[in-house]
Amino acid sequence: MSFVYLRRYLAEVLEGHGISRRRKGVFSINKVKGHEQMKTYGQVVVFTLGEEKYGIEISCVKEIMKWAKPTELPQMPDAISGVIKLRNEVIPVISLRRQFGLPDVDRQADTKIIILEIDAVFVGINVDDVDEVVEVPGSAVEISNRFTGKTDVIKGIAKMEDYLLILIDIRVLFGADVLERISEEYN
Repeated sequence: MSFVYLRRYLAEVLEGHGISRRRKGVFSINKVKGHEQMKTYGQVVVFTLGEEKYGIEISCVKEIMKWAKPTELPQMPDAISGVIKLRNEVIPVISLRRQFGLPDVDRQADTKIIILEIDAVFVGINVDDVDEVVEVPGSAVEISNRFTGKTDVIKGIAKMEDYLLILIDIRVLFGADVLERISEEYN
């Protein structure tokens, strides 16, 4: 097998896995979905926890409200801050800080509750602040499971102009069993 043939064969194999050669010795990872280039990831709501920025798909977000202290209930799981009443509905509020293993902090004026609808179940998540809604280009997203042990929770990392955006899969974060239990108890 000649060196030229081997190089072409390797290039074809790598291209099939979304890796292309830009110049001698330099390869770039193409963001692929199947074998097609992703044009856009979609719109996401960007929020802050500590120093990091996270994003969730806007299609799950129903409302963003100012912080209101949830009513604590006995024997709740640690990640649940309590429940709030919103338009005559009782909605559980989950602390993403606790869910992600971050220390609790005093609530500030910027603290928000994001009301989500996930598979017809309403749940609130409290976050340090909501920054903006952005359109994330597919070319900015690195889809990889090498960043964390909970690989399914992180859909990818978007390289935005001024920051890295951690894209969260909210359905995986809570899991079907948690959503079912919330639906039975609160909806």
